[in-house]
Amino acid sequence: MKVAIIGAGIGGLTAAALLQQQGHTVKVFEKNSNVDEIGAGIGIGDNVLKKLGQHDLAKGIKNAGQNLTSLAVLDDKGNTLTVANLKSSTLNVTLPRQTLIELIQSYIHGEVIYTNHKVTTIDNNNDKVTVHFEQADSEDFDLCIGADGLHSKVRQVVNPDSKVLYEGYTCFRGMVDDIQLAHPQCGKEYWGRKGRVGIVPLLDNQAYWFITINAKEHDVKYQTFGKPHLQAYFNHFPNEVREVLDKQSETGILLHDIYDLKPLKSFVYGRTILLGDAAHATTPNMGQGAGQAMEDAIVLTNCLETYDFEEALQRYNKLRVKHTKKVILRSRKIGKIAQYHNRLLVTMRNKVMKLLPNGIASAQTKFLFKAKDK
Repeated sequence: MKVAIIGAGIGGLTAAALLQQQGHTVKVFEKNSNVDEIGAGIGIGDNVLKKLGQHDLAKGIKNAGQNLTSLAVLDDKGNTLTVANLKSSTLNVTLPRQTLIELIQSYIHGEVIYTNHKVTTIDNNNDKVTVHFEQADSEDFDLCIGADGLHSKVRQVVNPDSKVLYEGYTCFRGMVDDIQLAHPQCGKEYWGRKGRVGIVPLLDNQAYWFITINAKEHDVKYQTFGKPHLQAYFNHFPNEVREVLDKQSETGILLHDIYDLKPLKSFVYGRTILLGDAAHATTPNMGQGAGQAMEDAIVLTNCLETYDFEEALQRYNKLRVKHTKKVILRSRKIGKIAQYHNRLLVTMRNKVMKLLPNGIASAQTKFLFKAKDK
């Protein structure tokens, strides 16, 4: 089968690697001039690694990543609100986003990635799908996979009524070297009225961090923020936060408003399907954006191997639409609670979190491991 993959991000590249392994002819079209990932660090959970099974990619991710054993939420004074202990039998690894991109790309054979290929539209027919480009000849395929992110051109064509939703806060991100974290296997978030600071360990005394602040969409105020502004803004947070910001270089700080997608009713439109953020963009509060994109690719290739073409696409649709909707909605809810800034609401939230058993936090992610892979 001849397959077009639009977008050379984590989901698209994973699909390319797995489909190639099945013997399909794959072409990946990327609108930018380079294949890279904008972002700092990323987490890949055991729900993804188990679905990859014995594939060498799973081993590569494990070797490149720092395994986390717990996730903790603290207040802005450093008091623990809740801790989710991760099962010792699971692997939940963190690594730089670019490292993951390069890892996946190493399992794609041949010159199949075409940069500077911007899609203009797609024509679906019963026996083929035609992809049209801005500055290249149109081409026919048996299947087109839209893996072109939050503002997907493919999704705009097949589902023009889809809605991208701004969730009310913006996010700074960065990576630091030579940081001595007190708990190098624990990801932490500090929640305060001014915002939220996350610190996630990586291998070799590296860490990535993020800061989320309630803001208007495209808020000019925060677009001018640099390292000194963040240091001053979060100077009252615990030492670990201040140390990480001290280590951050003056450059290399990323800023993106946080969006998700109104859950779609279908990811399949004739011979065109959606995958990853193009299908189910979610806020980062569950750390599942990249993982769910990879799961899409795994489930799709498993279905194509197990069922005939039409049945495979419908099975993919059935397995992924409902599951990813749950991820979107739960992640959105966590973000709303975490971003409380009203003093009374923050006080009540913190008291409730301290009273709840730690097992409640762990239980929030159990459904991720129950998703079928074909």
